[in-house]
Amino acid sequence: MISEAQAVSSGPTTREPALITRAQQGDREAFGELYRMHYDMIAAFVGHRVRSNPALAEDLTADVFVKAWAKIGTFTWTGTPIRAWLCTIARNVVADHFKVAATRRLTFVDQITCVQDAWAVPANTAEDTALSALTLADLLDALSEITPRQQAVIRLRFLGELSISETARTMGTTDAAVKTLQWRALDSLRKVYTGAAA
Repeated sequence: MISEAQAVSSGPTTREPALITRAQQGDREAFGELYRMHYDMIAAFVGHRVRSNPALAEDLTADVFVKAWAKIGTFTWTGTPIRAWLCTIARNVVADHFKVAATRRLTFVDQITCVQDAWAVPANTAEDTALSALTLADLLDALSEITPRQQAVIRLRFLGELSISETARTMGTTDAAVKTLQWRALDSLRKVYTGAAA
């Protein structure tokens, strides 16, 4: 695991203060050099926090540097490597992603009557669609009505965004058992939700 302390432990290069000053004056090449110097460390830092999804880690790492470029003028050189500042941005980007993910609206498949938004990102799986109409509060209420193991699989798979294999390892079971438990949990949630809505 890459901690912030480890990430910033190496001292700044002698070129870093000059590059920061140039970047603050709008020099894209200077910021590009800072990007090249620190990309691998920030990518590893973010990647460890979202290891089940390499594409997401890549997107979030890009977001870190977009935000850093937008805010480079606010950075004050104190002799501490800019890595500390980049790690703070990375931590906030990851935290913001999980806050948004936890409050996504969920919709059950049988409630979909038509698709009108051509620009909407399609759900990857039936499970994603099945969970997309509930608010977080609705989901938490519905979760309290299903078994503890069903709750665990829903939390790990959809709130924690773990893969089937990662969920199986976490729960100490097989991939096949997780798939079955997930199907039953989604079916139970659907019944709870449609029963409550009736």
